[in-house]
Formats: sequence, C-alpha cells, structure tokens
Amino acid sequence: MKQWKIKQSDVALIDELSAKTGYSKIVISILLQKGVNTPQQIEKFIHPRISDLHNPFLFADMEKAVKRIRLAIDKKGKILIYGDRDVDGITSTNIAYSYLKSLGADVVWYIPSDEGYGLHNGLIEKYKKEGVGLIITVDCGITAVEEINFATSQSMDVIITDHHEAPSNLPKAFAIIDPKCPSEKYPFKELAGCGVAFKLFQAVAFSYSDYFAKDIVVLDIETTGLSPLMDEIVEIGAVKIRNFIEIEKFAALVKPKKSIPKNVSAIHGITDDDCNHSPDISEVMKKFLSFIGESILVAHNSNFDMAFLYRAAKKIKREIPNDVVDTLELSRKLYPFKSHGLDALAKDMDIEISRYHRALSDAVTASKVFERLVIFTEKKQRKFIEEYLYLVSLGTVADIVPLVSENRIFAKYGVPLLYDSKKPGIRAMISNLQIEKKSCTAKKVSWSIVPLLNSAGRYGKAALSAELLITDDKSRAKFLLDEILKINGERKGLQKINIKSFIEETIKQNDIENDKIFVTVVNNLRHGVTGIAANQIIREFGKPVILLILEGEEAMGAARSIGGFDMVSAIEKCKDIVVKYGGHKAAAGLTVAKKNLEEFTKRIKFVANSLITDEMLVPHLSIDTSIPVSDISVDLIKELELLEPYGFGNEHPIFIANDVVLGDFSSVGIDGAHLRVRFKNDKMGVGGIGWQLGRRAADFRKGQKVDVVFHLEINVWQSRESAQLMILDIKSSDGL
Repeated sequence: MKQWKIKQSDVALIDELSAKTGYSKIVISILLQKGVNTPQQIEKFIHPRISDLHNPFLFADMEKAVKRIRLAIDKKGKILIYGDRDVDGITSTNIAYSYLKSLGADVVWYIPSDEGYGLHNGLIEKYKKEGVGLIITVDCGITAVEEINFATSQSMDVIITDHHEAPSNLPKAFAIIDPKCPSEKYPFKELAGCGVAFKLFQAVAFSYSDYFAKDIVVLDIETTGLSPLMDEIVEIGAVKIRNFIEIEKFAALVKPKKSIPKNVSAIHGITDDDCNHSPDISEVMKKFLSFIGESILVAHNSNFDMAFLYRAAKKIKREIPNDVVDTLELSRKLYPFKSHGLDALAKDMDIEISRYHRALSDAVTASKVFERLVIFTEKKQRKFIEEYLYLVSLGTVADIVPLVSENRIFAKYGVPLLYDSKKPGIRAMISNLQIEKKSCTAKKVSWSIVPLLNSAGRYGKAALSAELLITDDKSRAKFLLDEILKINGERKGLQKINIKSFIEETIKQNDIENDKIFVTVVNNLRHGVTGIAANQIIREFGKPVILLILEGEEAMGAARSIGGFDMVSAIEKCKDIVVKYGGHKAAAGLTVAKKNLEEFTKRIKFVANSLITDEMLVPHLSIDTSIPVSDISVDLIKELELLEPYGFGNEHPIFIANDVVLGDFSSVGIDGAHLRVRFKNDKMGVGGIGWQLGRRAADFRKGQKVDVVFHLEINVWQSRESAQLMILDIKSSDGL
C-alpha cells in the first residue's frame, strides 16, 4: 500500500501571489511546491526566455576547447565525433557533426555498436590511422581514463563533453566540459549530454564574433555635473569581461576639488563626506589605466564618459587610445524603444539592477546590456540556436534529466520545433507515429519518438537512428525508418522475453523480502532491453536492481535506483572489481568480470544495506495540493498547461480530492486491467481512468465516499472537451 504525503501550503502567500500575478491559487500553490515563490520567479518559470540560457564560457575549459576546434577547422585537421547509442548520444552526435560540417570541417562520427559503452583503444587506433587528430566525445568519455591516455600517447587531442558523474581521477584530456566535474563552477549541473554538446557548439558559433576571447572593460563614471571642462569625476566603476564572463572589477571614489552640488548628490547619492578620504583623480586614473590596459572599452553614452576620462588622462600626460563601443548608440540602431536609458533597456531585457546611478552597478548592468545587444547582432550564434534547439530538446526529454532551468528552456521551445522540422527523418517519424501538432508535447515525444530511436541502439545499430536524424535525403530517411521500425518490432518481443526471464531469475537469486538491492545475472540473453527490464523490476518490487547478462568471461548490464540511493556512488565503492561503469545517481551501465561476480554481489549488497533505509523502500505518492471536484474544469487544466513541459524534475501536478462520492465504475480493457470511474460531488461530476487499477474495482461500491489521487487531463470525444482524472490511487474515505 502506498503512503500518501500531502505537501504543506502557505495559504496567505498563495492568496498574495495569486492577487499579484493573476494566476489561480491552484497554479500558485503548485509553483510554491517547486520553490518558485516571487512574482519575478513565477513569470520567469512560466515564460522563460532563450536569453536566460547560461553563457557557455562559464565552463572552465570552454575557451580552450573552442580554440582547439577552431584550429582544426581552420587547418583542415580531421575531427572524430565519438558518441553513445541512446537518444541523448545520437542527438549529441548529430549536433556536433552537423554543425561542424556546416562550418566546413573535415569531420566524421562514430557510435559504438557491439563494442559497448565508451571509448575503445582499438577504435582510437583505427581513426588515428585514418588521420584523426582531434576526438570530441559527446555523452561519454568522463570515465575513460585509460583510453584517453592512449589517445594522447598517439598524439591525438581529446575534448570530452559529458554529463555523467566524474570519477575522482579525471582523464588527462585536452579539455573537459562536464558540469559534474568536482571543480566545475558552471551554475546548472543537470544538463543532458546533448545539452553539454549544445553549449560547446554555441560557444564555437560565438568564436566567429569580433569579441571572442578579447578583454573588454565596461565602464561608468559619476560626476559633479555635465561639463568635462567645468565639472569633475567623483566615482569610476568598471568590470572586465572576456566572452562576457566577468573576470575583474574596478571601483574607486574620487575626492573632487570642489564640493558636490546637492542636486547632483540627490541623483547618485555620493556626498562630500563619502569622498573626503578618497584619493584625487590623478592617483585613481593611474590605477584605472593600468586596469584597462589594451582592452576594448564599452560605455553607455560613451561621449559623456570618455570626455571626462580623456581630460583626466591628459592631466597626467597619458592617453586612452583604446577602441570604444557605445551601447547607447548601438541600442538606438537595434531597438525602437521609447527610451534608451540604461534602466529602461535593463527593464525591457529583464536584467536585474542592484543599484541605480552608482558607477560599478551601472557598469555591470551595461555589460549585461552589451552582451544582449551583441548576441542579437551575432547572426551565427542565433542561427545555431534556432537550427539545433529541436535536437537538444529531443535528447533532453529522452535522457530524463530534470526539466528545470536550461533543460526547461530547451524542452519548452525546442519540442514544438520538432513538428515543424524540415529534416526528412523527423518528418517521416512524425508521419508514421501520427503525431498531430497540438499533441507534439514532451510527454508525447518521450512515449513515441524516443523509444523508436532507442530501439536501434538497443540492438547495437544506433548508427541507423543517428543517420536518420542527420540525412537530408528523403528516400534514405524512408529506408532507415523502415529498418528501425522492424528492429522496434523485434525489440518489443525481446522486451517481453527478457523481462519475464529477469523477474524469474531475480526471485531465484535474491532474498526478495530482505535484500535492499537485487543483483541478477543471467546467461546469454540478448542485450538491448536490460534497462527497461530493470525499470519494470523496480516498479514490481520498489528496490534498486542491477541486471547483468553473462557472455564468456564478462557480465554486462544496467543498474536502476530508487530515490535517495546514489547508484554510481555505490558502484564506485566496488570499482576495483568492476571493469567499466558510468551513469547517474538513478541509472548506470556496468561491466563485471565473471570471476568477480560473487564478490561484487556481496559488496554491493553490503553498501546498499548500510545506505538504504526502510523508509526509502516504502512506495509513496507525493501530493501537491487538495482540490474539490467542483473546482475541476477544462479552463483549469488549460491554465496548468502553462507549467508545461512536464517531466522528471517538473512532474505533472498531483492532486487529491477527499470525500468524493463514487458513481458508476467498472473494470475495462484486456482482462479488466483498468478502472473506469464516474465521481460525484454535489451537482458536479467528472470521469476518471486508472491504468492498471482494474483489480481495485472489487474493493468499492457505488455511492461510497472515497479519497482519490490523480493527474488532470483533457479528454476529447467527438470534438468535445471535458476534464478527466488520471487516477493514481484510490482509497475509502473512512480508511477501510
């Protein structure tokens, strides 16, 4: 029996935010459960912007990686894109290969088939003979210490792009782009592999900008008045940026020779007392000129700022020969705003200002405005984002990473672009799967397109799916899709056989009641659906599981976990007897030598017993909020669609309705597998369906009061829309 846990709500805050934003209390309540608790955060969550994507150069090795790629492109060096065989891996491969090809690079791609996950020395040697000097891994590589050392010994550079958990001993690659590296400061850790690849090539697109890898100083001054001949500087603030990443700041108050007029102090807040112990302008200018060096200078209304600075420099017999960019002039050319003042631009661009009319704060704001203006004018980067957003959304949805932050932006704006894609492979799949535009959602993609593309990889033929996405030939796309559809049919049959075999062997080989993790080894089953079988066993028994298929002297397979238990960390504690492993907290792949299987099983079970609590093994439903049946409507469900795309990390809201009168109900479907119900409450009524809950029909009677936990969906019948409960669990209201 599942435990129900209803999240607590701050009723007063719900009322306040609902009144301020105009969204319903139900929507606000759900957003609060997600930690979204201010009007600004609510608006950013519901209407995120592409401009909210983090700067790719926040990755420590990004500039280094981009320069190496540009060298290969410019010198016609041969590049290998080395991917993985799931949808995340093939979309990553597609992004990297297709974009490099568009830049004129000499590039090839490879996805392992029978060799297993990750890099292999034999393949490295093969591509070395073919002239490859640079390997870029996508969705793999972070644990390939030995293989990358081998590549380096062959005078090949390796750039790793990965998102899996990093080992303590990192590979000695030329550059590593992985948000989960211990020393990495990139602000979002949950990118899929395709998200990391997307960030790399977004940065490559920016490398064609005039501002790439150049030091830029964005400055601002405060003065005693408007005339550089009559008035004085009282404050200089500046921020030095490189690829729009802040690397250094400068801030100094200046003691003027004359008092600051009160009406001017009222504007910037700087008084004579503030400046009383500050150095004079000659001393400040010497430090400021040292700070700017040969950097490009940027200012908002540079004519004003630079007139004062040129005069101050002249007084100490110095010059400022630097190039100067004026964001005021640039914004006037690009945007027809009513006002081009710094604060007006920042507001329109949703840039937060910490403090108005102080030099450093205004310089920081101007640097962010400058970044937006440059990105707007840099057509190469904009074109890259527009052309590859659909691919990164597909891989992100497929890899079940949290749909928050950047992943939410990818999915929200990229999934609709899948339907509009002109790529023959995408068009062929959408046609075959009969996906309509209005139903092209993250959920639909994950249930239809993703399993189809994954099926080829499960049979060691991921190259078919990768080529399907890459090709521009309609007839080739049709051929590839036909091949994948055949494989998918075989996969469904294999899935039934393997799940049955794994469940039977799991019961035989493990103590179902007392073990806190299951380890099951079978002989000579066909690979391809081990992860699916592991997920099914978790649904059946609610415990983490490792499933291995033994072939010869090695057993290879998949591991899946439950909330609170870090599978990769657990496997790492046994790494001395594991041939290879990699993955996430919730899912991993691994290979164990036959001779070590008994010892591995004993040790991993010891680790699990020490870390998994009894409470973690109790299945539970986490409920967002309660709702009376009378409040359920099509309009509410459409408002809830503002929270889309739903997925891992942004789950479909779960509701509870208490003391609902049970109307007609019955078991439906093959063998009565599902439960169809009509609920009543006062004069209102609503239908519901509970998948795989048909057996529960015997527990209830018509007219009984029940508590029901559910999602909400719109049911369309003969062009008529109605609200429908997707029942997750149901109990008698009196607890019986």
